[in-house]
Parts: sequence; structure tokens; C-alpha cells
Amino acid sequence: MDTMDLRRRDLLISSATGLIVLGCDDGSGTTTITNNGTNNGTDTNNGTDTNNGTDTNNGTDTNNGTDTNNGTDTNNDNNTNNGTPTRRPPTTAEETIRGVLLETEQWEDLRPQFGKTTTKPGEPHIERDDINASSASDGSTQSLNSLAYFVQVTDIHIVDEESPARFIHSTFASSSAWRPHEAWSTQILNAAVRTLNKFAAIRPMDFVMFSGDLIDNKHFIELKWFIDVVEGNTVDPNTGDPDDDPTGVPPELNPHLPFQAEGFVPEIRWYASIGNHDLLAGGNLGSLSSLLDPTGDTPTNLPTQQLDSSAVPPTCLDTPPCWDREDDGHEYCYSQEPDRCYVPPDDSWYDGDYVVPDDRRHYITRVEWMQMIMDSTNNGPQGHGFSQENIDENRSYWADAEPIAGRPIALITLDTSYDENSLTANASGRLDEDQLNWLEARLQEFTAQNKLIIVVSHHPSDSISGGVGKQPLRQLLHEYPNVVLHIVGHGHKNKVYPRPAPQGLNVWNGYWELQTSGLLDWPQQMRFLEIVDFGDGTGAIYSTMVNMEIPEGDIAEAGRFYSLVHVQEGVDSSDGMGTNGDEATCGENNEGCLDRNIIMRVAWPPDMLDILESLTPRPVETLNFIAGRRTGD
Repeated sequence: MDTMDLRRRDLLISSATGLIVLGCDDGSGTTTITNNGTNNGTDTNNGTDTNNGTDTNNGTDTNNGTDTNNGTDTNNDNNTNNGTPTRRPPTTAEETIRGVLLETEQWEDLRPQFGKTTTKPGEPHIERDDINASSASDGSTQSLNSLAYFVQVTDIHIVDEESPARFIHSTFASSSAWRPHEAWSTQILNAAVRTLNKFAAIRPMDFVMFSGDLIDNKHFIELKWFIDVVEGNTVDPNTGDPDDDPTGVPPELNPHLPFQAEGFVPEIRWYASIGNHDLLAGGNLGSLSSLLDPTGDTPTNLPTQQLDSSAVPPTCLDTPPCWDREDDGHEYCYSQEPDRCYVPPDDSWYDGDYVVPDDRRHYITRVEWMQMIMDSTNNGPQGHGFSQENIDENRSYWADAEPIAGRPIALITLDTSYDENSLTANASGRLDEDQLNWLEARLQEFTAQNKLIIVVSHHPSDSISGGVGKQPLRQLLHEYPNVVLHIVGHGHKNKVYPRPAPQGLNVWNGYWELQTSGLLDWPQQMRFLEIVDFGDGTGAIYSTMVNMEIPEGDIAEAGRFYSLVHVQEGVDSSDGMGTNGDEATCGENNEGCLDRNIIMRVAWPPDMLDILESLTPRPVETLNFIAGRRTGD
């Protein structure tokens, strides 16, 4: 068996400083929540964002971790079986998938346990009232009505790992320049689609929202693979030499071979928004991408460690990597289970300087990206949010006044990435004045129509440093009380940012900003969301995290295994799960689960009350998730 004399931190490529930060933001912006649930206004971003001290909350948080809402299963959709609710696929309310070892950096002598997972009891839905919404209740008996039931999937990062226009040796993107699980990006998305189809078979969600970074490196072939998976086409996740597939693994476990994708069932409608990796080379380079040749035969090798790469041929080793430890003379190897393609342990294994060229790797422009999304017609809605107007105006933000038929919900999606032709482009967010003015016009329009408004952007507001910055965006969302939710991605971890009404505004001018972890990286989850009216002047946004359902022996098992290895080796320093995500349980005060399964209270503006009261009642799907919770080992 081949062994390598590598120290634990030899696998960690990092640097404290640099001019370019590649990939996604690390989500370092934090929200401080005290034990009584108040928000002390310290929504900070490296200690610089005090939000002018305006996001204050003098209310009391009723966060006692109890499963409220009368515990009643009101959902009669497909509830056959003599009146017994049909069993849903498992959510993290029923059971969680956790590492055998904690999802944090581990010692090298524990490598035989790296990547292994086990099933744990479910996590409770924790009520949060950081914006003091419950104070708007009129005291009447609650009568629950589902207004919107949808799913956020973000940061999918379909990647052509063989592309020469990558930076796998970058010292400034150690966790995302090369990932051991990246060869399985299409199979991971396929597992997510299969899981969503199972939920839709019982009750179709109103829509699925892909909130940016559908692909990794703005390549045509990457977006084609994404569309092939969601459409259920044959996917051939290989470029360059069609005969370079490794032979050290059975064909059914080889992530580089063609497979028949699941494809969304017709009942699933999906939308898409654009992220920095969809528009910028490496998620970071605008006009400077001209320095790279994505279709050529030479890997990136510029005179800087920031932009350095090697050829990455499809590789499956004969045995799992092992390490000799000099102090005890023992050999520590990754587990042989699950059966899988054994990939190299880190990017230093790759040192080739020739790539088989492939024209399908060519960069696509913003217009081409939008057109490819619009041309996917197997599922609705037409254009998936985009229209010919977006093409004609080269504008990648859009709005839908009625994403859910018969429900007073409007959807607004922003483009917070730098322009693809910008010399100063980088991975952080940017919002210009033109887009902010467009947003205000849409907010005025939908508020006048008495619609509750969901805003989507790839970047969290803390990451929007370019253009007008984050404060004008937050201020604008606060000015329109019909805004209830701002959903974001980019940070690859679960985070909740309460945005209480600034001083002088009413409680219903508060909203929630919600960041979801990326699909490619651990914990590889999706967020199910449901906006519910309580019938007393208030409501709630229910959030439920859902793992991909991966059967034993499925090829996607390896993608899950290596995503956890990436964390336990200490390369991916964020476990993605959110507050205290490395804890095996939620903790005595639920402090470990405040960003995942939660019930975020909201207050409705008075002009919406009659509209909501007139709606036909619709059952709350999340109550079935709560009812299925498993609390014991």
C-alpha cells in the first residue's frame, strides 16, 4: 500500500493576507443574540458594521424550544392510509446525518474515521422572535394557513474539475480552489433532485429557488450539466479525452462516467438567480479572465501563487491514501468504506502541465447564461424568472408578481455579483444605484398590490461592499413593511440575521435575512421554507433543513464522504451547519440549532390583514415534519 509522509497541516493550504480572495465569502458577519432573545444591534462584519445602531429589539424572545402550533396535523394532501398522514421522506426534524467524529478539524490518528457518517435523532423547530413580531398579535385564537411552501437550494457548484482555467494551488482559496468531492458535483445535484421528487410526490412544493452559483467557473459545459441533471437527460461529466476514465473502480462507482439523471417531476417549478461563480472566472475574475485559456491545453500558471494550477485528470487510486506518523510508527489510512473512487488526498498530488483541450469549456456571458436557463423548458415557469427583456437589457435581476397562483406573494431576485467585464471584480457582493432604484420600484408596485414580498440575492447583505453597499439595501427593505424574508447563499453555512424594525418604524417593518449552506459542501443540505399566517395579525416563517436521501451503495455516497473529510482535515474551516454546528446536539438552551430548524415570527402590516383573512385555508406542510420528529437514539 502506498503511503505518504504528510503531516496533519500539510493538507491545509492557507494564507493570512492577499490581494485576491477566490471563491465564496466565509460568512464572517455575525448576529449576536442574547439569552432573552434581544438583538443588541451588533450585526457586525469583522467588527465594522454596527448598522448605525438602528436594528434594535426591545421585545422578549419566546425561544423555549417547544414544538408549538397545537401539534395538529392539518395537512390532508395525499393523506391516504385510512386517515393516517402519509409518511414524508425524512427531514432533519426526524433524523439528522452527522459525522461519526465531530464536524470539525480532527487529529491525524483518527483518519480511519474521517468522512464516516451516522444517523442521529432529529432537531427541534425552535421559535425565534428576535424582531418582536408576536407583540403585534391581537390575541385571537391562532388558525394556521400556509401562504407559501418552497425550497432554497444554493451554491451547487457544478464543476469541470479537468478545466485548465482553475487555480487548484491557490494560497488564497484553500477550501474551495480544490475539493476532494468536486468530481461528484453532478451526482450530488442528482441526489438532491431525487430527494425533492420524493417530497413532491406527497405534496408538490410551490417552487424551488436556486439562489446562485449553479456552476463553479462560468463554463458552458458546467451549466449544460446542471440543466441535464434537472431535466433528466444523460449526463457525461467528463471533458477532454473521452477515454481517460480511471480503471481502478467499478463503473457504477466512477463519477466520471455518463449516467441517466433523475430530472425534476413535472409538478416541480424552479427559479434561478445568478451568483459570482456563474459570472466570474473562479468566482472572482472579470476582465482578468482573459489571462486564462479555458479551452486550451495549458493549466493556469501565472507568476503568482494566487493563480496557479495543474492538470487534474480523472483519478481513482487503487487504495485509500495513508500516512506514516514518525512519532509512533503507525500508518493511518482513510476508511475503505463506502465503496468509492479513492481520490488523491490534496491538490499537491496533481503536477501535470498538459490538459486535453475541449471547446465546451468556453466561458459564457451573462446573456448566454440567462438564455440557457430560459431554454430549459421541461419544467415551469417559463424562463425560470428570466424573460426576453432580461436578454435585451443584459439585466440579470427579475421579479415575479405571482409565483404562487392565488396567494398574495411576490418574488424579487437581485444580481449582487460584480460585472463580468469589471477590472476590479471579486467574490464579494456589489449593488449599483440602477438596480437599487429598480428594486424600489418593484417594492412600491407589490406593496400597492398587497403582496408579501420575498427578496432573493446570492450574497448576504454583510458581503455587499461594492456599489452603494449594504446599508441602502437594508434601509430600503425596512421601508416597505410587506418585505418578510430575504434569502441568500454564498457563505456556505447556515446563518440567520434578524432585521428588527429600526427605531421609529412599526414592528412589521422588520424582516428576516436567511443564509443557507451550499449543496456541494458539507452538510450538503437544502432548506425547506413555509410562510404561515396565524390569523391573529402575525405569522411565522418555518425553516426545515433536509439532507439528500442517498441509498447505500449509491455513487453520491462518496461525495458526502469526501465533503466531510474536507472539514475534518481542517481545510474547509466552516462546517456549514451554522451556530455551534460542531456540537452533536442542540445543547441545553438550543444554542446549537438557532440557524437550522426554526420558526421565525413575523408581523403583518395592517393593510394585509383583510387580504389574508379572505384566503382559502391551506394546510401547513411543516407540521408533518415536526410530527415525525424522532427524539431518542
